[in-house]
Amino acid sequence: MKLIDAFRVDAKTRLSIVGAGGKTSSLIRLGCEWPGICIAAATAHIGKNQIKCFKNHKILHSNFIFEGYRLSESTLFTGPEGNDNRLNGIEPQFWNELYRISEENDVPIFIEADGSKMKPLKAPAAHEPPIPDWVNHVVVSVGISVLGKPLAQEFVHRPEIFSSLTGLEMGKPVTWHAIFKMLTHPQGGLKNIPRYARKSVLLNQIDSLSDNTGLPTFCHQVLSHYDSVIIAKLNNPSEQDDYSKINNEVICVEESIAGIILAAGNSSRMGQPKAFLNWKGEPFIRVCALQAISAGLDPVIIIAGQEYERIRNILQDIPVHVIHNPDWNEGQSSSIRTAINSIPKHAGGAIFQLVDQPHIPVALLRRLKYEHSRSLSPIVLPESIGRRANPVLFDRITFKSLSTIQGDVGGRVIFSQYPIKTIQWFDDSILIDVDTPDDYSRLLASQS
Repeated sequence: MKLIDAFRVDAKTRLSIVGAGGKTSSLIRLGCEWPGICIAAATAHIGKNQIKCFKNHKILHSNFIFEGYRLSESTLFTGPEGNDNRLNGIEPQFWNELYRISEENDVPIFIEADGSKMKPLKAPAAHEPPIPDWVNHVVVSVGISVLGKPLAQEFVHRPEIFSSLTGLEMGKPVTWHAIFKMLTHPQGGLKNIPRYARKSVLLNQIDSLSDNTGLPTFCHQVLSHYDSVIIAKLNNPSEQDDYSKINNEVICVEESIAGIILAAGNSSRMGQPKAFLNWKGEPFIRVCALQAISAGLDPVIIIAGQEYERIRNILQDIPVHVIHNPDWNEGQSSSIRTAINSIPKHAGGAIFQLVDQPHIPVALLRRLKYEHSRSLSPIVLPESIGRRANPVLFDRITFKSLSTIQGDVGGRVIFSQYPIKTIQWFDDSILIDVDTPDDYSRLLASQS
C-alpha cells in the first residue's frame, strides 16, 4: 500500500505532519507517490540530500514574489540554507500564499510542521507544532523504536515535557501507555489541530518491534481519539538511492469500520418479519447485532422499517443505534441511503449485513476488516465455491455512489464501478439467506 493511499490523499488534501520518527520520510514519499503536481513545504530543518525527489525546489525569503507565480511541477518550498548542509523551514508569513497556490491549481499540499532533532518521539513545546488553520488532515508521527528506551534526551525530544504530560518519570522505560497518554493529551498529540481536521497517527519503525502483543489494544484505544492509525516501516530517505523505487512500506491502516444491519424489508415471501425468527434461542436481529459488536464494528447501526419499535425494544440493552427508515417500502436502496447518512464521517468503511443471515461467523466479519486494513480496497467480499457472498465491506470512497442508488436493489449495483477484493471462505453456508420458509428450514438443517 502506498502512503498516499494510507493517508487518503486527494487533490483537496491539506496535510500537516507533526511529531517525530517519520515526518521527513513521509514528506518525501508523498512527493514521490502523488501522480500529479503537488506542493510540499518544511517548517523545520530538512537535509539538502533529502529533497532530490522533488522536481522543483524554491527557497522562500522576504523578497520572494508570489504574484504571477506559476506552478508547473511538484515543488518543495523551504527557507534559506542553514548550517550543516541543511535548509531552514519556511516562515508562517508564507503559509497563506502556499494555500492560495494549492487552491488555484487544485493540488494537494504536504507540510512537515515540526522539528524533533532526529529523535523517534517528542512532546511539543509551548510554540509547537506550527499548524496552519486551513489544514484539513494532521498526521502525528511516532517512532516505535523508542519503546523500552529510557525517557531521556537521547531518545525523546523534550523529555521533561513528555514526563509532565504523561506522568512517566525521567529515566523510566517508554511504554505503550505513556505514548497513548501523550498522543491523546490536548497539549500533546492533539495540540493545535484544527477543529474539523482529520486526525491520524503514524506508527513508524514497526519493524523494530519484537513483541507486538500491546499493539492491537493500543490501536483500538487510539481510535477513540483519532480517525486512523497507519502502521509502517519507512526507511530513512537519505538511504534511498532511487526515490522512484521505494518499496511498499505501509503495513496496514486501522480505522473504525461501521456495522450496518439491514432489517427494514417487509419479508413478504417469508410471511413474517425475518428479524424475529429464532436462531439458537435468540431473534435473528439480536444475533446479528451481537456478532457485529463482537467483531469490533463501530458503530453498529440497524436500519429498521415498520418493525422499528419492536426491534428497538429487543436491542435496548446493547450498544447499537436503531435508525428508522420511513421509506422502507421503496426497496433496499432506501435503507442503504439511510445507512450512509448515519455513518460517522471518520469511519473508514462499513460492513453491510443482512438480517436474514444470523449464521455469518464473527471470524468472517473480522477477516473482512483485516483484509481491508491491508489494502483499503473499495469493496471486500467473501467468495465460496466460486460464488460471491455476503456480508460486504464498502470503503468510504464508495459511500457517495451508494447514496445515489434507487429502487429495490442493493449495493451490488455499484460493483462495476470499483475494484473488488475477494477472500475465499470454505464454509458455503454463508451462501444461504432466508427469504422463504424452505430457506429457513435449510438454514436450520445446515447447522444441525
